[in-house]
Amino acid sequence: MRFALATVVLASAVSEGSSFASRSQVTTKTFGRHSLQHTAGPSIGHKGIYSTMEEQELLVEAGSPMVGVEIVSVQEDEDEELVEVSAQAINARLERQLEKMRLKDQTSKQLSKEDLVIVHEDQNILIVDKPSGVLTVPGKDKGVPSLAKTVYDNIPTLDLPTPDHMVVHRLGMDTSGLIIMAKNKAAVRELNGLFRERKVDRRYEALVAGHVEKDQGMISLPIMRDYERPPFVRISTEQHQWKLVDLTPEEVGRKILEGPKQSLTKYEVVSREFLSGQPVTRVTLTSISGRYHQLNVHLAAFGHPIVGDNVYGTNGEALPNGGLRDEELETLIPNPNRATAEEQRLLNEIVHANDMPPCVHAKYIKFTHPKTKKVHEFSTKSPF
Repeated sequence: MRFALATVVLASAVSEGSSFASRSQVTTKTFGRHSLQHTAGPSIGHKGIYSTMEEQELLVEAGSPMVGVEIVSVQEDEDEELVEVSAQAINARLERQLEKMRLKDQTSKQLSKEDLVIVHEDQNILIVDKPSGVLTVPGKDKGVPSLAKTVYDNIPTLDLPTPDHMVVHRLGMDTSGLIIMAKNKAAVRELNGLFRERKVDRRYEALVAGHVEKDQGMISLPIMRDYERPPFVRISTEQHQWKLVDLTPEEVGRKILEGPKQSLTKYEVVSREFLSGQPVTRVTLTSISGRYHQLNVHLAAFGHPIVGDNVYGTNGEALPNGGLRDEELETLIPNPNRATAEEQRLLNEIVHANDMPPCVHAKYIKFTHPKTKKVHEFSTKSPF
């Protein structure tokens, strides 16, 4: 009999209040060809912040105002057959998906110098507000347009041989927002160290499906590479780890066989809104553990996928709900206020009808300057 641990964390809210604003507090604005209604801000008052993780210390380190912690055991279905997965099948699925991704990379926008939005520049670094629809760096095909290439061609650098050398972190092609770039080797070394030691504070703004019930919370679910939909990720369970036990790195590579990675996402409600009549929530997201695709898969499992997410959202390339079945969702991350399947379907139609990119933006960044050692922080307005 196998068991998984789930931790339920309760935290005090800032103050008492109701969950949602009344209809009189909802306003409307236009975004493209659709309307967007929103309240002026969150109504603080919820006391429950729940999370599922085995290491409660992560929440303490993250500064969660914990009141009490209850440990419950989750029994997995011991009668469910563990399906053997072949290396051949995994590799075939991976190659098909990588080809799709290579084709999408070819659609990366070509930026001009006039397109660059430079938020800050000095002799050592620059901060760029990246638009959606452009790669940060190209993949194997170096001829594909990228933000790094446009910056490198138009911003003088001292001793960096290629555009790739300027880049110390990345945003996905469809994600807009702030990126730090280095202008010399010394800045590259210092900035790489800051990111490696997780000393850079980055926050994202996103629209997610449905109205998130609590005004703030932590989502803590372990992540693994998805053998069913590689190279994407899913929420890790013991059952899915067991399915890989007979495979070797020589057959499928090391990443697919890595153990579950504890992952922690903090969310804070900015406002509860309506997008063409469908409920959405504007949230600030912090990826405390910084895993690959962490925000996307956590929000999908939470029941509030990012609006326009064509990988982890409705009819996306990855498995729905972070790869969890209904009974696993109720056990590992219970949320009675999940966006309904109909709400998600209608939002997906709105996104496609209006040719909207995923509604996620790297809004805020804070770090210590590699040369001056002064703390810098920057923020930018989201395009949605």
